[in-house]
This record gives sequence, C-alpha cells and structure tokens, in this order.
Amino acid sequence: MENRLRRFGLRDLAAVLIVTVLLILMVIPTLAHSRRLNKREACALNLRTIGIGAKIYANDANKSWMVPPYDQFLIGNGGIDYLATDRVNVPATEPGEVGYARENQSTSNLGDGGSSAVSVTRAFWMLVRSGNIGAETFICPASQDTADPALVPEWYYDFEGYHNISYGYQVPFGRRLTRPGEWARSDMPLAADKGPYYLNKFEPTFKIGRRNPVEFGDPPGRWRRFNSPNHGRQGQNVLLADTSVSFERTPAVGIHGDNIYTLMVGGEWDETGFNRIHGESPHFATVADFPYPGQDVFGVGWFSSTDSLIYP
Repeated sequence: MENRLRRFGLRDLAAVLIVTVLLILMVIPTLAHSRRLNKREACALNLRTIGIGAKIYANDANKSWMVPPYDQFLIGNGGIDYLATDRVNVPATEPGEVGYARENQSTSNLGDGGSSAVSVTRAFWMLVRSGNIGAETFICPASQDTADPALVPEWYYDFEGYHNISYGYQVPFGRRLTRPGEWARSDMPLAADKGPYYLNKFEPTFKIGRRNPVEFGDPPGRWRRFNSPNHGRQGQNVLLADTSVSFERTPAVGIHGDNIYTLMVGGEWDETGFNRIHGESPHFATVADFPYPGQDVFGVGWFSSTDSLIYP
C-alpha cells in the first residue's frame, strides 16, 4: 500500500486534475445548452396556451381573436394610435406605447374619457382580464421580463409596461383580413416572441439590413440582428393561426417569406424577396400616419391577406 502511494506522485495528481477540469469544461456548455432548450420549450408552451385561449375567445366573438375597441374607418384620422405621435423619438409614456393609460379602456372615439392609444398588447390583456390566462403566461422564461404585478387584473386594460410582456401580436387595427381571427390562413403567423424594433427606433435593424442585406438562403448567423431579443437573437417562437408553435431561426416565416416584424408597403413585392425580408419598420412607415398590416400593399387597395406585422 505504501509503495502504491509513493508511486502516485505530483505528476499523476496533475494529470487527474487536468482530466477533471476538461470534463467540467465539456459538461458546462452541455448543461447551459440544455437550460436554453428547456426555456425555449417553456416559451413555446406559453405561446401555444395563448393561441388556444385566443381560439376559445373567438367562439364568443364572431370568430375574431382579441381586438381592443376601435373604429377601423378612423385609421389615419387621429382615432387610432398603436405606435406614438412621434415616430422617431418616442418616450415610453407616449400614446400608443405599452402601458400608456392602462387604467382607461381603449376607444377610437375622442372626448369620451377613454384612451385613443390602443396599444397592441391591450389585445393580450383581454385574456388576462377575463381570467382565462394568468399574466405569468405572457412571460418567456428565456427573456428578462417579469410578470405584470396587477393584483386585480380587471382594474386595468393593458400590461404595466414593455418588460411585463414577452410576446407580440399581429397588429389588429387593420381591415378584416389582416386582423387575427378564425378566417386567417392556417399558416399565418398571429403571435411570436416580441420583435427587435420597439426599443431600437434610432437605428432600426431594417435600415442596417438594407446596407448589408440578407437573403433567404443565408445562414442563421446573418439573420441575428432581425430576430427577437428574447432568445439572444438566435430565433423566435412563432404561433400560427392553427395554434401550432415552432422555433424559427429567421423572422422571414410569414406567407411567401414575409418578415413578421416589418411592414410591407405599396410596390414592395419582388421576385428575389428583398422587400419581403427587409420591409419597413412600423416606426418609420411613410404610407400613412398610422400604418397597419397590408395597408396599400401591391397598390391594390387598403388591405392584403398576406402581410404579418407582429408588434411590439
């Protein structure tokens, strides 16, 4: 026994330590990757739960998914503002932003005490108000967001702020075919991890993309600046109208490769897909004062059934 201990010298101990360290270095990335996958799957489950809740809601709402009260004929005439009055320099408290006047019910009729800022997330809050889904379901575990602190959800009409919700919704303030509903194509994206534009208005990624464009066949790494921040810009969970959810490495997963986070504008359809990929940030749209999905796309009128605009 004594001879064996003598033979086990410092060199042997160093070798054991080196092997142990190498094993630890190999295991840590695997565990980290596993945690990321678990969070991604939990995020997808939340999104699917929201989709099922939306379909249940539609049973009592003329087949329409959640849409805050608004008058579609006042779009562009001061009655609808899901963004904010100032497109470039938008403080978090301005009309149209998440949480603005959340104590007031949405309305497009001015002067009646309601809020003309019908933020997109108010649609999600309708499920919270009804008690169908808890506020924690709207938090992606992979994000830095925290559940809305409201103790009595029915006192409010929106989430408290941008960091109290992790998902974006197909902008519902357009004509019938662009609003989320049971009439949508089964492959139409109606919700997803929130996009990259809400907090990046000064140098939006779509302008960066126009200087250094990507194509459909490019590797996922080149698409990172266009992806949701929820998963480290590795991709996003996307909910389709049939309530299926998948993790997509690029946002160009709308109908015909439409970028779900950008707005298509008139004359932007092309064979290569450049304009479908890059589109226009909703904060810099120039078609009208209050852009919404499908507005004047292809120059064939005021709506199109193929444009997805997930916001925020």
